[in-house]
Amino acid sequence: MRGHSRPPDSASRHSARDRAPRERLLDAMIELGAQAGYQNVRISQVSTRAKVSTATFYEQFQDKEDCLLATYAVVAERVFNQLGDIADGGDWFAAARGTLEPLLAALSTDPDAGRLLFIEGMSGGRRMRDRRRQVIGEFERRVQGFLDSPPKDGNTLDLPATAVMGALRNIVSNHLRSHTEDRLASLIDDGLAWVTSYAIPVAHSRWSTGPLAILPHTPELGPRPSTRMPTPLPRGRHALPAEAVARSQRERILYGTAEVMMTKGYAAATVADIVARARISREVFYEHFSDKQHAFLEAQQYPTQYVLDACARAYFSASEWPERIWNGLKMLLHLIATNPAISHLRLVECYAAGPLAVRRAEEITRSFTFFLEEGYAHRPEARQLPRLCTEAIVGAIFELIQRHVAHEQIGGLSRRLPQIAYIAIAPFTGPSNAIDLLERLSSGLATA
Repeated sequence: MRGHSRPPDSASRHSARDRAPRERLLDAMIELGAQAGYQNVRISQVSTRAKVSTATFYEQFQDKEDCLLATYAVVAERVFNQLGDIADGGDWFAAARGTLEPLLAALSTDPDAGRLLFIEGMSGGRRMRDRRRQVIGEFERRVQGFLDSPPKDGNTLDLPATAVMGALRNIVSNHLRSHTEDRLASLIDDGLAWVTSYAIPVAHSRWSTGPLAILPHTPELGPRPSTRMPTPLPRGRHALPAEAVARSQRERILYGTAEVMMTKGYAAATVADIVARARISREVFYEHFSDKQHAFLEAQQYPTQYVLDACARAYFSASEWPERIWNGLKMLLHLIATNPAISHLRLVECYAAGPLAVRRAEEITRSFTFFLEEGYAHRPEARQLPRLCTEAIVGAIFELIQRHVAHEQIGGLSRRLPQIAYIAIAPFTGPSNAIDLLERLSSGLATA
């Protein structure tokens, strides 16, 4: 109550006199972050848009990320607080619709808030990631409460709440980036059809979050390639051709960039850090790259074709589609786990490196929908599934992967191969058939 003392919060720390500039600064960060991307926004721009001085900005916030943290809290409240309790013991289909409709309506009418919540909120440093994890985690707990509620129709949903969040984020982000947020409301029926494809009898335990969906030991998914920095060239005179020298220097810079990004993060990393880690001169760096972002973008793109080729070869090594998905995902998780620095750059730091890096990351993610297309022809029931399923599945899978990489749990990622494969194939095969197949395939994996 107002008459009682309490720990200071953002409202009590600021008097009525200085709340107005603070609110204008928050509004400016929302607008500019949505328009140009958080990493491209300067404090002077935020101050100018808010019609306050830079000195006033620093009276309110320690730095730009502090402003982002406060802004994120505002937009999260603006979007999520419009939702009621989504755990419902009655008609889960109606409960899900009752949640999605106000959420998508809020995003359609306030797309700038949505862009900051779902896109730019991933572009800050560790403080921002912690805040985002708290906010998204709270909403995810509400989703889990819904999944845990006993339905009246005799079915329950065998799907992790994290997968639902990943699908939602991927679909919403794609529409916000393309400024087609007005179409989100029309996707509700297709989204519910995807969720319904994981329905199982309530008498059955949920397999996707049970012990059999996670391997008891880290499996050996393939040969372990060397992920070390390429060997430095010999000092002094040598007979190596100029092309070999340039290739070696370039590879050292790319690996050095990835390793610096994993330890320091994009915002804090400098060209000097990359030069020191790659053990090359500053002059050599600028012979290959114009700046830090240029090196980052090239490191991001560097393994893309190799990863896609390797996953495609693994995919086509089996004759039946579900086994193809298993093999392709096994290769993908293997490549991620054995290349931690590059994986962290591509899956985590990409969101801090500007709109181009984010767009490339999302394009790479969308390319994996190709492997799911054959699923629609797997059985007659699969032909009735909406095309949105592939977009939802890829979002769900990469959400699980990205969280493991971001939380430095990359070593345990391969243990989730059955769970991830289940998310991919269950809508097309049916949950029961997927479980039977995945338990058989899991039993054939050797441990490390």
